[in-house]
This record gives sequence, structure tokens and C-alpha cells, in this order.
Amino acid sequence: MNQRAGWYDDPENSDHLRYFDGVVWTSHTTPKAAPTAPVAVAPPTAPMPQTQDGPGYAGGPQTQYGQHPAPQHPAQQQGYPPSGPGGYASAPPVYGSALGVKTTPDGQPLASYGQRVGAYLLDALITGAITLLLGGYWLLQFFQWYAAYLSGLLSTIDAGGNPAVDQTEITSQATSYLLPVVAVGLVVQVVYQVAFLTRKGATPGKMAVGIAVRHRDRPGVPDLMTVLKRVALGVVSSLLGFLPAASAIGSLVSILDLLWPLWDDKRQALHDKIAGTNVVVQPRKR
Repeated sequence: MNQRAGWYDDPENSDHLRYFDGVVWTSHTTPKAAPTAPVAVAPPTAPMPQTQDGPGYAGGPQTQYGQHPAPQHPAQQQGYPPSGPGGYASAPPVYGSALGVKTTPDGQPLASYGQRVGAYLLDALITGAITLLLGGYWLLQFFQWYAAYLSGLLSTIDAGGNPAVDQTEITSQATSYLLPVVAVGLVVQVVYQVAFLTRKGATPGKMAVGIAVRHRDRPGVPDLMTVLKRVALGVVSSLLGFLPAASAIGSLVSILDLLWPLWDDKRQALHDKIAGTNVVVQPRKR
């Protein structure tokens, strides 16, 4: 590991810093300081050698006696501006190799599969409720038609007849009534994803479990084109489900998309690969 010793964001607790001695992580931690009021923290075992210019770290910034310079993030040491909540940059890539945590190239921890599934289910409940509200008219029309159809069959049976079930008619009626509902659902899904991801970087479901979407190679809220690429696969696979010759393909694509992060070394779903995104853990707010 080629990383200089110093204080780094603690991957186990985003509110703290952890000291890395240049070889291994130590058990020394300290609370983070806000960028406007940094807390003076010294390396846990580092002495305070005297210099010709006065007390302080040798070769480092000069301070008054008994004080130490505030911890500096490695991104600042290397000349990069801080970013992210509180002014601190994302965790350095050294975390991935030191703790076995999968991260983005700049070191932000990736969301677990369980977190992604939890967010998916929460978002599905929200978008499903909106779809039922907006598409309720067509659903009601279908149920009324189906109830009348069953009533006719029962009346024929009661009269001693032997009614024939016309599966073609049922399929035709179901398609005519339910297709608008599916269309409404797709529109709701796209608007929902675009509205939240381009503004917050996370949908309500993702915010609830503490994860967010970003470009794999750079932090920040994804742009509109990236979000549209990200939702395109789901829209296409849903539309394929209405084509008899391609419905199996659509279902297979949907299943693979959901399961792909389980074995992908970058924890990307297929829609993440299309858009070049990752789902990451959001730092906890103070």
C-alpha cells in the first residue's frame, strides 16, 4: 500500500477520522471537525520535535506551542479540493484494499445488495400507489367488464347450458384495459426517477436506506441524460412483455438486471453499466 500516514475518513463511522500509520490502520479515531471550525488533532504517537522556527511538526506548518495543525484530508494533501457533505472528500481508495470494502475509483463505499433491494421495494410501493391512483379508471373498467363476463357464464350454467370460455376475448379485453395502466406506470417510473435523481441523487426509497446514485468515475448528482439511460432498460423490458414473441426475453432481462450486482465486481446492475453509474453509501448527516 503506497499511502502516506495521516488522518483519513473512518469508513466504519463517517463522523470520525481514523489514523493510518503508513502501513496499517490504527485503532485511533477522533471526531471530525466542521470545515469552518477544525478541531486540532495530532497523530496518536507522533512526538513534537522542536524546529529552528519554533515548536511544531518538523517540515510542517508552524503553530503555537502545545497546538497541532488540524487533520488534513489526503485529497487536500494531494492538491484536490474537498467535496461532499461537510466539506470532506470521499474516502480514499486505500479503504478498499485495507478493509476489503468495495468502492468507487475515488474511494466511496458501494451500497450492499440488501440496501439496493430494500430501496427498490420502497420505491415500488410508492410508484405502485401513484400508478393505481392515476390508472384506477381503466382498472375499474376492466373489473366491471370481467364481473359481467363471469355473471353471464354463471347464468348460462344455471340455465343448464354449457358455456364456452373465450380465452381470446378475455386476453383482448384485458390488454385493452390494462395497457393504459402499464403506460401510466412507465411514465410514473420515468418521472419519479428523473425528478429525484437529477435533484437529490436518490429516490425516497434510496434516501430511506442511506444510499444514492452517482457516476462511477466522479461524485455528484447524475445529469438528465445519465438518468434517462439508467431507466431505459426497465422501460424496454416492460414493453417487451407485451410482445408474445419477446415477452420471455423481457422477463429474462429484468431478472438479470435485478441480480447482476450479486456477482459484478463493481456492484453494478445492467442499467448501471449502461449509464456508467454506481449506487453508493451516503455519509450520515451530522
